[in-house]
Amino acid sequence: MNEVEDEFDDDEAVRAEIIRRARVEGVKVAYESALEICRDKTQTAVARASSQRTLLQIGGMLDRADRNASVVKDPAEMDGTELEKATQDLMRRQRRPAAVKPAGGAFD
Repeated sequence: MNEVEDEFDDDEAVRAEIIRRARVEGVKVAYESALEICRDKTQTAVARASSQRTLLQIGGMLDRADRNASVVKDPAEMDGTELEKATQDLMRRQRRPAAVKPAGGAFD
């Protein structure tokens, strides 16, 4: 390997570590900050509404892909970008905790 390739590998390792920390530490801080703002009655309505939306997004309650998925293509009809997005959506749904279904509802 030459110096340029070594430098590139170092950049990739640094980038991967930053992404990992943002996903682990950053999401936790964002969640805690948003929750704090929502609970603080002295915050503006705009700040509280924005924080509420953030919490709903973190919790997966506002997944636009789910809302906008009215037409589902067969994987054989998808291009590479669409396949990648579909794969990521499926992986995200699998990581999401299962919703707790109330027992004995009126519409069961």
